Amino acid sequence: MKSIHISLFLSILVLGFSSCYEEPDWLADNTTPGSGNFPVISTFGTSNGSEFAVGETAQLDLRFFSVDEIDRIVLSSIINGVETEEETFAYTPNFSEDSQTDVLLMSYTVPTGLASDVTTISLKVEIINKNGLTRDSSVDIDILM
Repeated sequence: MKSIHISLFLSILVLGFSSCYEEPDWLADNTTPGSGNFPVISTFGTSNGSEFAVGETAQLDLRFFSVDEIDRIVLSSIINGVETEEETFAYTPNFSEDSQTDVLLMSYTVPTGLASDVTTISLKVEIINKNGLTRDSSVDIDILM
């Protein structure tokens, strides 16, 4: 009976792994016909922790690439559902050999005067290609009161 369960488990496992490779053309899924390619965000996160007090600075690390030309990168904060554009960065190539992506290091300082019910701030980065196609990613930081 135990060998039947093991065989069933292995069969399901094999089917599961083989289904990951059904997509023969990943790039085609990330393009829009006639419009070009979307940018790709490899990773976006903080490099100095996830909890910050008012006035402290979160260091942000964005790893990304695009087949098409990048126009700009926008960093926004979302506090209690309100999105505010914090900074816009012109694209400057900064290729990293270790990640095989471009790297943009950014800083975000937790603002003073936050409402007492603010426990989390979402930081959103959006990469905008010159063809108009975009990709975004967010990371949450916890606020220490």
